[in-house]
Amino acid sequence: MDNRSELARARLFDKTVHIPAIKNCISGDNENRVLMVLKTIGYTQNVDFVRQHPIGLRYVLDFAFIPEQVAVEIDGKHHRTKKQRKLDDIRDRFLHSNNWVTVRIQDGDFHGYKASFYKNLIKEIVEDRRGQFNRGTLFPLDFPRFVQSDYE
Repeated sequence: MDNRSELARARLFDKTVHIPAIKNCISGDNENRVLMVLKTIGYTQNVDFVRQHPIGLRYVLDFAFIPEQVAVEIDGKHHRTKKQRKLDDIRDRFLHSNNWVTVRIQDGDFHGYKASFYKNLIKEIVEDRRGQFNRGTLFPLDFPRFVQSDYE
């Protein structure tokens, strides 16, 4: 990126991404389902996690547990293309290199046993990282993301 585009993107992040109406426009219906699920497992928005959280000058996380450095990403249909999967991989590796843990959820995966799987996975990761944070060290992981297909 050239310097002008970096400044423009920084202004966008600083001035618009934090506005609730903008956050709601760039988030999908599946994210609302995730909000309900996070609430049922005991997490409160703007206390435990935030929505549409900017990271660096390039990325906006769907959900971020900031002190624990856990990102929950909801992948809609456009994430199924080869190009987008490659971009998601680059993003996940960027987050991983900055000691973030990414949980990727396909947009239709919050039903039945898959919803239970993700509830347990998110709770386990966040609580483990919260304990690490409270002890003063977030340990890096050996892999860049958690996805349900890794456990099938």
